Amino acid sequence: MLKSRPFLYLCVCIIYFTSFGAIAFEVNELSSYSAVAIKTMKPTDTIRPDKKYALQITGTKDLEKVLGKETKEFETLYVYIGDKQIEEYSTTKWYYYYQPSWHGRGRGKLNYKRNQITESGRPEDTLVVAKNVDDNLLFLIIDKGNPIRGEVFNALKIAELENTTDHSLWEKLWSDKSEKTLKPKLEEANSAIPKIPEKSWVRIYFTPGLDCENNIISEINDAKKIDIAVYSITNQNIVDAIINANERGAKIRIITDKLQSKGQHSLVDELADAGIPVTTNIKHKIEHNKFAIFDDKHVVSGSYNWTSNASQHNSENCLFFDQPQKEYSKRFEYLWGLYQK
Repeated sequence: MLKSRPFLYLCVCIIYFTSFGAIAFEVNELSSYSAVAIKTMKPTDTIRPDKKYALQITGTKDLEKVLGKETKEFETLYVYIGDKQIEEYSTTKWYYYYQPSWHGRGRGKLNYKRNQITESGRPEDTLVVAKNVDDNLLFLIIDKGNPIRGEVFNALKIAELENTTDHSLWEKLWSDKSEKTLKPKLEEANSAIPKIPEKSWVRIYFTPGLDCENNIISEINDAKKIDIAVYSITNQNIVDAIINANERGAKIRIITDKLQSKGQHSLVDELADAGIPVTTNIKHKIEHNKFAIFDDKHVVSGSYNWTSNASQHNSENCLFFDQPQKEYSKRFEYLWGLYQK
């Protein structure tokens, strides 16, 4: 029996390590994760010298939508990328709890381990929490000055600006060179996505899968005002959520592509018939935006069109984040006015 123990231990280690796909983390593996939350670390996210403090990240609705609403322990790959790359396999525990005074609402906190990786993290470093289809987690910290951060953003389909001192970490996801011929002032078109915040997470999901669809529907269900600029709309589940929101009194406006709106599978007429204001591009060749704004605060953007194919068959991405400078709201108002002329 004693002789078999080393072999048994080796087998357990192999199973444990290979559940993450590879022992050494590589940036391109990020595309294999189905849900990603990313933020700039603040002092309370980093290891405190006094050990009486719990090592935890307080959950927000964004983190809840990645990790769920149940207490759960995750097998976790911890990675720090700075002067050198450090890795360790361990666990994290997501506590989700309710208080009677919260009237059925819950709150989460992610408890993590004290190790070389978490002790290396500092305020303004980038923190990535990613979950794969097997419910294993990646807990990744990237030193704020490390150039690999750009590779990480590229793997997540986010482009980083070269100068991040006075600008956003991200380039705008949309641009339209044809507008140079239109002559109106385009200050709104030069806005960039706000930098990754400390107080809230940026959530990123990939398809095939229902994460984009379900999270868009969740935002629609919670919003009182919804501005939508999406190239193609053929997803019945999302359309039903929009119509239900309209019936309960939410203020909704939709911009979409003229040609796509007349397509065989388009549901734009169903939205218009429900009394929702819809306008299409009259001054651009196509209206190729894919974003929506909820209550002038939360934004979803990315490559994801609101179609069933985008959920079930395509390789797409969607990003959820806040817009403190109203960048997308300004853009929407500009386009809405332009297409009314």
